[in-house]
Amino acid sequence: MNKTILLIEDETSLLEILVSYFKKEGFTVLTASNGLDGILSFKKHNVDFVCSDIMMPKVDGFEVAEKIREDSDVPIILLTALDTEEDQLKGYELQIDEYVTKPFSPLVLVMKVKAILQRIDSSHKQNGHILEFNQVSINIPAHTVTLDHQRLQLSKTEFDMLVFMGKNPNEVLSRADFLDEVWGMDVYVEERVVDTNIKMLRKKLNPYGDMIETIFKVGYKLNVQKY
Repeated sequence: MNKTILLIEDETSLLEILVSYFKKEGFTVLTASNGLDGILSFKKHNVDFVCSDIMMPKVDGFEVAEKIREDSDVPIILLTALDTEEDQLKGYELQIDEYVTKPFSPLVLVMKVKAILQRIDSSHKQNGHILEFNQVSINIPAHTVTLDHQRLQLSKTEFDMLVFMGKNPNEVLSRADFLDEVWGMDVYVEERVVDTNIKMLRKKLNPYGDMIETIFKVGYKLNVQKY
């Protein structure tokens, strides 16, 4: 599973065990030993899931969840020895996804995380929030693109252009179509800017970049049947 998880835990031995388990399941793992560093890491990276301890120095898990929820709906599991109803209600008020009470099985935690992510992905696909063609997957809400399960680094313009083509597969789109959709009808942008961004997209989508076909004197077409 090519997802990035942020583990925030001040107990070093437990953190090392969790890192090992999640890496075995194909996760990219980020770590932090306190809540403050966890928040900073979340802001710096594209994170798909957060598992955070509650009882930590500097900033506790509740504050971590509260800060993340200010601008993200990324799934959150809180790891805790606090199993009182009051603590659980506090967490759910912050819109966390689940509590896991210590001690727990690392493997069960991994399975819980995978189940939540699969449920989210399934919901996004049903709602048209995830576009998939050839070896490319576009997660529109998360603003991410993966190629052969590896995340690509696209600019906002490149991402928006790829989404536009992904929503209109095998259709010829003119440069004017791209300008209206991506830049807006009220903004003047030269048509060659479209060509420049298409060139960059093809390069980043290598070896599948030629699925973006040039239609002479018209525009471009995303040929999803090419591979």
